[in-house]
Amino acid sequence: MAMTSLLRVATAVVLALGVVLAPAAGRAADVELGRKTVQAAVDEGISTFVGQKRPLSERSRLLDDLLRRYVDPPMLSASILGRYWGKISAAEQVAFSELFVRYLVTSYVGILGRAEPGTTLKINDGLDLGGKVKVLSTASLPSQPGEPIPVEWEVATTAEGKPVIMDLTAQGVSLIRAMKDDFASVLRSSGGKIEPLMEALRRKIESNEKVNAAQAG
Repeated sequence: MAMTSLLRVATAVVLALGVVLAPAAGRAADVELGRKTVQAAVDEGISTFVGQKRPLSERSRLLDDLLRRYVDPPMLSASILGRYWGKISAAEQVAFSELFVRYLVTSYVGILGRAEPGTTLKINDGLDLGGKVKVLSTASLPSQPGEPIPVEWEVATTAEGKPVIMDLTAQGVSLIRAMKDDFASVLRSSGGKIEPLMEALRRKIESNEKVNAAQAG
């Protein structure tokens, strides 16, 4: 489940967040609302983490809160699990969604603790993709001067009309597509059973927590 290809820009994009998910039927994409959603998430993430020295526990709490406000965990989980989502029980769906948020938090909270002062992310144009919005942006890191790093976001709309971030692509690499491929591999090998995947996530979370604690200490 390694995602090292995205670590170069993780401090800039702040959110580590599904792949393409069909939006609510009949709901048109709102390009400007998509841009504003990404802008708000980026602004809050950068002001919260970049250049800030916070204890690990506080960073974890803040990142968890940020994710839950700009991402819909069940919608994101359904996107990642694809056809397997409808094959698990409602209780398993809830449990997986919560575990996945913990996985995201532990995967990125350590990186945010090392966020470089001066990191910026400029939001550019938004594109209507027919029910969802692609938002273009560029990230600039002080330690990597030169051409800005292209970052693309996908924003979908929940059934309640809330815009949520569904994917992040940096330099052509989709964060969620990489996760989806990894998770699908585990699900296929287990005959579609969710527990082996959840156990793998628990082990990864435990490993992440040990690394984060060592780096924080």
